[in-house]
Amino acid sequence: MRRLGLFWRTIRYLRLRQLVYQVINRLRSRARLRLPASVPTSYFLTVPQADKPITYVNRTFTFLNQPVSFPGSIDWNYSRNGKLWTYHLTYFDYLNQAEIDHRGGMTAEEGIDLLNQFIDQTDAIQAGLEPYPTSLRITNWIHFLSRHQITNKRVNAHLFAQTDLLNRRLEYHLAGNHLLENGIALLTGALYFQQRRWFDRASTLIRQELTTQILADGAHDERSPMYHQLLLDRLLDLLTTLRANSWHVDLMLIAFVAEKQTMMLNWLNTITFSNGDVPMVNDAAFNSAPTSVHIQAKAGRGLPSPTRRSAVAEGVGGISSGYRLLRQPRYELFTDVGAVGPDHQPGHAHADTFSFVLYVDAQPLLVDSGTSTYEPGPRRTWERSTAAHNTVEINGLNSSEVWGTFRVGRRASVTLLEESGDVLSAQHDGYSSLGIMHRRTWLLEERKISVFDRVIAHKETRSALISCVARFYFHPGVLVVLEADTVIAGTVRLKFLSGMMPTVLLKPYDMAIGFNLLQGGQYLDVTFADYLNTIVTITE
Repeated sequence: MRRLGLFWRTIRYLRLRQLVYQVINRLRSRARLRLPASVPTSYFLTVPQADKPITYVNRTFTFLNQPVSFPGSIDWNYSRNGKLWTYHLTYFDYLNQAEIDHRGGMTAEEGIDLLNQFIDQTDAIQAGLEPYPTSLRITNWIHFLSRHQITNKRVNAHLFAQTDLLNRRLEYHLAGNHLLENGIALLTGALYFQQRRWFDRASTLIRQELTTQILADGAHDERSPMYHQLLLDRLLDLLTTLRANSWHVDLMLIAFVAEKQTMMLNWLNTITFSNGDVPMVNDAAFNSAPTSVHIQAKAGRGLPSPTRRSAVAEGVGGISSGYRLLRQPRYELFTDVGAVGPDHQPGHAHADTFSFVLYVDAQPLLVDSGTSTYEPGPRRTWERSTAAHNTVEINGLNSSEVWGTFRVGRRASVTLLEESGDVLSAQHDGYSSLGIMHRRTWLLEERKISVFDRVIAHKETRSALISCVARFYFHPGVLVVLEADTVIAGTVRLKFLSGMMPTVLLKPYDMAIGFNLLQGGQYLDVTFADYLNTIVTITE
């Protein structure tokens, strides 16, 4: 019964269309391409310059910080490093990798050889024919062929069949960034082959999904800065193609996409730290998306100038993403006082309500512990947990019911209590099943931050049965020393006050500094009762 309850608390948030297509998707047979009877005419597109990271050199592919060499034929189903690695292998980003210091650029001959190897093994390919990798591959193939002005009948027939397959298998069952990527790829394929039916469907889908997925403050609704960067970069590429193409004559689509891109760029500016980092919250990993600097430069070549950074990104009725980046001369404080993700698709969410990230003098001090894997197991479970974040865990439970690899059951709901120039206060009900509410308030001064945590229990909930632990994760580059009642971390001092003397322990942890990359650091484990006042002071 407990398992049934968990499933119900998960699926009850799905939209009707998702439920219908979940059933359809499970009943479908294995994906197979239907090659056209005659080779369709293709039309080269205006595409961006090759700017993907270098992931292919001398028959060695490196994805997620894991290199694999194929001296002979490429195994497109290679799965020893997990499904995400297999996905990356079949994205074909490396066709458009940048040339840096005479290294990395993909020649036309090398690229066509890789395309033919993929085509040769089509009947055996499994994960690579799923809609998401197919979407990214379609766009990458078209960009490569257009940039090198290559007309190859065999490749074009296969590419047409892939686009047809995608058109038949749009990911309505998942929605979210997958469905938006489907729309972008289908539109790119429609322009390349001048297929009006595909274009009309794709343009409608893109309009619908951008309207739904881009929040009023400009954030992508899955609330991962990494995925926000990836999607914004993809839309910038699409706009380059749309503006230069005269076949589609849909000027309203160009204006609509440009408007959404401007919103997304402005939001990205507001949550980018002064050193160029973005907070690695929810599913986000270093070196897995184009940087804010890269995106700003690309946008500068085709969009109006972004708005200047502000303390917050204003949306209707406040900040719809729930994220704030509050700036003082010596520090930048990123806070999370919003939903963990969209109700219908929280797959990339972590149970991190009220967590925060702190940079002092443009360097990371308190950090998110990060994401190193999407593979099921203890590490994935921990990285999504409340215990892995700079917030309060109660009775050893998660504030939102994250489970599996990408699922969430019960999720915390946040009520904003106060917001002014130097005060931010909110309350969440993630522990309401225990009869408990968690309230957190940040008070900002020029060289001091006070974090007030209060655990509010209903009368029938005995405080003696409540175990509260606040955690503070330091960047691995920060030396942390515990001296009496004070914690010293570089130029910062932390003190903790509570009704009963809190127990402060300094413990080791491994921070994810990229997929499959961990670096040892230290964190504070602070056990308290009822309330905790954390005073963070910059001393120099």
